[in-house]
Amino acid sequence: MVLSLRRPYQIAVSVFIVTVFFIPGLCLAQTSELEAIRGIVKNLEQQLQKALERIDQLEQEKTSTSARVGQVEKTVQGVQSTPSLFNPAIGMVIDATAVIDATAEHRGKAGGNFNFRAAEMGLSASIDPFARAYAFVNGNNNGVEVEEAAALTTALPWNLTAKGGRFFSDFGRLPKYHQDALPFVNFPLAIDRMIGGESQADGAELYYLFPTPFFLRATLGGMNKIGAENERVDNTKFRSESRFTYLGRLQSYFDLTDNHSIEVGSSLAYTPSVRISGDSSGSDRVLTGIDLTYRYQPLASTLYQGLVWGSELFTNSERVAVDDSAKRRRSYGGYSYAELKLNKNWSTGFLFDYAPVVDNPSHRTLGYSPFLTWQISEFNRLRFQYSHLSNNFRADKAENGNQFFLQWTTVMGVDIHGFRVR
Repeated sequence: MVLSLRRPYQIAVSVFIVTVFFIPGLCLAQTSELEAIRGIVKNLEQQLQKALERIDQLEQEKTSTSARVGQVEKTVQGVQSTPSLFNPAIGMVIDATAVIDATAEHRGKAGGNFNFRAAEMGLSASIDPFARAYAFVNGNNNGVEVEEAAALTTALPWNLTAKGGRFFSDFGRLPKYHQDALPFVNFPLAIDRMIGGESQADGAELYYLFPTPFFLRATLGGMNKIGAENERVDNTKFRSESRFTYLGRLQSYFDLTDNHSIEVGSSLAYTPSVRISGDSSGSDRVLTGIDLTYRYQPLASTLYQGLVWGSELFTNSERVAVDDSAKRRRSYGGYSYAELKLNKNWSTGFLFDYAPVVDNPSHRTLGYSPFLTWQISEFNRLRFQYSHLSNNFRADKAENGNQFFLQWTTVMGVDIHGFRVR
């Protein structure tokens, strides 16, 4: 009996010991295994995510590479199918006027002339991915001249552009226009007398485009002289650095509203030493200019209607020969014009001109010139202009009295500068 009671007791004790000591250990072992399995699964998920991201990246690179390859193939095919792609664009502008001098007719003298002003050939082409070049060769009654021939960079860093050769320097607004591209027949006398006509220069210029939300550009340059008719300096002679002309210009353009805009600029041309008769040591010349252009361009007109008002003021300070000595003279001159665009073919305007004589600023010419332009097409233009010039001194008859002009300008091929609409 005693044995029978002891056996169940032993069994109970054994069950208690197993429950207390072995089952918790088994549960802990199972929990550790589950945590390990979870860690392995999480690691696999991370690796799978990285693999998927890498696959997406490779797909994008493949697409981009295919696009570049396709673009290169199209470019090669275009070059192969167009053998003359690298030939320069060529065009010619023919500009002629018929002039009637009403004052001369009133005086009983010869009163008219057919004036072949220019046959101007233009060439332009890219040299390589880093530069392009252009040239204008002008033939007129005085012979044939290389008017411009310059190279221009296209890939300089820091918003810089460089130009070198013979070109129209970045002085003022209209002085760097070709004569056939003017909004009226002739250059204002203020430009002819104070600058020397077109701002032609042999030298180099550097342009910097400021990273501003509106257009702002600075120009620095060094050249032999400025002005195609400027006879103070000979382009063919060597000179010291003090006899070069140094240029600085700041130009900006911004929109006032969707229909109104303003363009402003200031220019400075400084020559440290200019030799004249009666002044062996030489002295400096300072030529400055301020230009302002206002444009009203309705959005709905597509450039065929609107108003342009442009003005420039010049000052010139230098020593000039007076009798047997040299004296410093300061002169002021300028012009102002307005052009109203009526429609695609017709426009009209008025030019006022104030032109002093640099050697004697008290002598001046006032000019009043209404004009009417018929834009027959993009390549053919007629213009009629009446000019009344009034001097307060005796001057060349071409710069005094009443004159009527009929200008005919035509373009063959590609005109590099074009009929300017701005």
